[in-house]
Amino acid sequence: MAERIPRPKLSGAADYIATAGGIGLLPIMPGSWCSIIVALPALFVAMTIETTQIAYGIGLVVFTILGLWSVPRIQGKWGHDPNVVVIDEAMGMCITFMFPAASMGWVMWACSVFLFRLFDVMKPWPISVINNRTEAWAVLGDDVLAGLFAGFAVQLVATALMVLGLVEAKMFMGF
Repeated sequence: MAERIPRPKLSGAADYIATAGGIGLLPIMPGSWCSIIVALPALFVAMTIETTQIAYGIGLVVFTILGLWSVPRIQGKWGHDPNVVVIDEAMGMCITFMFPAASMGWVMWACSVFLFRLFDVMKPWPISVINNRTEAWAVLGDDVLAGLFAGFAVQLVATALMVLGLVEAKMFMGF
């Protein structure tokens, strides 16, 4: 679980990056706010499934590089996994939105955000194993798994909706 620390003052590039431009300093649910903000383009920007996947793939690469650079630099002053660090949530949401069903309408969008936050907060095995480690990569790694779990789960939800006849298959296939 993320360590609760007093609201820090941002003093360098690593601080701003790790907190996703200060989103991590929000007093209530900074991880959820970061997740929602990162997910918003999938809801409001008109993109095809393929374009959404490419955009979030690029976001994943950028957030991963920035996270791997910034997290080790802040751990000495803020602790191993402080709640103000939300770059990992940005990575996890990018992974979730690389799954096609995640951006197919507002219901699936909300389901995707909810599932990611559920897996990120509950930390079922093996997410909990990575979360218990103290290395900088582990701060990011548990959210990578949460993003994968959420992505697979939202695909299962979409498949169940298709099997039940509640949505048409073409809606999730990009036709």
